[in-house]
Amino acid sequence: MQMTIERIANLHEREIEEFMNHIKHTFQPSVPQQAEIIRKAASLVRMNAIGAYRYTENEQSLMANISGTESEFARLSFQSMEPYCTCLNDSWCAHQIAVVFHLYSQFHSLSDWLHSWRQSDVQAQLSIAERTPDAWLSALSLLVKPLAQLDPKDGPTGFLHYVSKIEQQKTRLSPFEWEWKPLFSLYYQLTVLRAAWPFLKGELASNDSYHYGKWQLTIWLNEQMSELKASIIQLSSKSKLFETDAFHTKLKDLIHSFAVEVEGLFSKRFEAFRLVYTELYTDEAELTEALGRLENETAADAPLFRAFLYLTSGRFDELDRELNSLDPTAVPQWLAFALYAKEDEDFDIVQSIMLQLLPHLAGHYQQLASRNRAPFAEEIDQLLALSDVSEEQRDQLFQSYGSEAGRAYGQFLFERGRYEEWAALMHLTRGSVDMIDGSLLKTALAEDSQAVFPLMHAEALKLVKEKNRDSYRRAVRLWKQMKTAAKRDGRNEFWNRYINTVRQQFPRLRALMEEMEKGNLLL
Repeated sequence: MQMTIERIANLHEREIEEFMNHIKHTFQPSVPQQAEIIRKAASLVRMNAIGAYRYTENEQSLMANISGTESEFARLSFQSMEPYCTCLNDSWCAHQIAVVFHLYSQFHSLSDWLHSWRQSDVQAQLSIAERTPDAWLSALSLLVKPLAQLDPKDGPTGFLHYVSKIEQQKTRLSPFEWEWKPLFSLYYQLTVLRAAWPFLKGELASNDSYHYGKWQLTIWLNEQMSELKASIIQLSSKSKLFETDAFHTKLKDLIHSFAVEVEGLFSKRFEAFRLVYTELYTDEAELTEALGRLENETAADAPLFRAFLYLTSGRFDELDRELNSLDPTAVPQWLAFALYAKEDEDFDIVQSIMLQLLPHLAGHYQQLASRNRAPFAEEIDQLLALSDVSEEQRDQLFQSYGSEAGRAYGQFLFERGRYEEWAALMHLTRGSVDMIDGSLLKTALAEDSQAVFPLMHAEALKLVKEKNRDSYRRAVRLWKQMKTAAKRDGRNEFWNRYINTVRQQFPRLRALMEEMEKGNLLL
């Protein structure tokens, strides 16, 4: 008998709940093989792999086709409560569980059930009484485990669902004493970021379109970084308790693991490392200890962190050697360091970095997503302005960028009084003069009206071609600005000849002629 899947789920809601409870108590999230079966079953549901099905009413059984790597048929008997699958697995397999999940999801949240199941091992840890670094990390690692197991198909929505649940449960782990809360919060932030990093890197480091999900993840990551900073500042403003020594020792391991050993989104990792070693651990002995660990570190970004500590501790000879041996193709990493040096007003360091990166900037720019190119161009030129880089080299770099860098290049040209080139660039990259900063246009018109007139003339003609009175009025306003500049420059004859030429070009546009007459455009 053909029956909708919703109807089947409704008829056998009690049996489905019993199946779900059996699965919950049979499969443990802490057992990798069992966790993988549940993950595969959930993935089959998300991919809509549960295809054709047939319900037999007299036998109260459901046969479903599961299309995965290999097509299988799974059967559920609601009478005997026994499953069967053509994969011939001796016990529950992912195909059978996928069918149960599919039925359950008709009227319940499968995501909530999965989260509850994954967190089942954590519950015993949430009331942990022992206050040691290992006990904290053991509980926190179990708490954030679902993030490390996320499938890319879960997407930003699934990620944010899990982190919201984790955030709610985190409060049950937090110490009651206010003096311990900042330290625990820092442990939590580093643990959750470390677990979430593979997923975040995959989503945020890609150059595909910038969608709402990416925006949500970016907001979440920025919030975590702000909370991490607040915890560090709060912790650094208080004297250390003797009981926290072991926690601070372990904290150095955590920051090293997060900042140095993982990959991707370097600016965020660098920010975390920078905060720890400029706000929390600033003694010479602590900086030397961190450097000793980094000396033997083979991670790709280790030179950046060594260079930072050399700069922080005033070891400029070692810093120079590190800079001279930098890999210039690691542009994002070294730019993050250059921005920090700029913020710290170490302009010699900025210059050393930018001179070595200069040949590689254009190539890196072309690899960026379009949305990131304009801010990159502005940021780079600010750094180059602090370096011994000629204006000709900066000009050539802008020209190699393309249209996305139009705003930064326009600012570069404007600041140097190259108004004719600036006006030509605005004409190419701006849809109308309304999109140009009014103060810039006013200044350029005052400094070199002849350079700006072609831009304003082209815009006025564009408005005229729209053939409506409002556009005619806007065109007249432009001409009145040009008239003022022509009068100031003593170019009355030129201006009158220009206006008469425009009149002769559009004699049949009566509304335009009326607006021009009202505007009193002749000198």
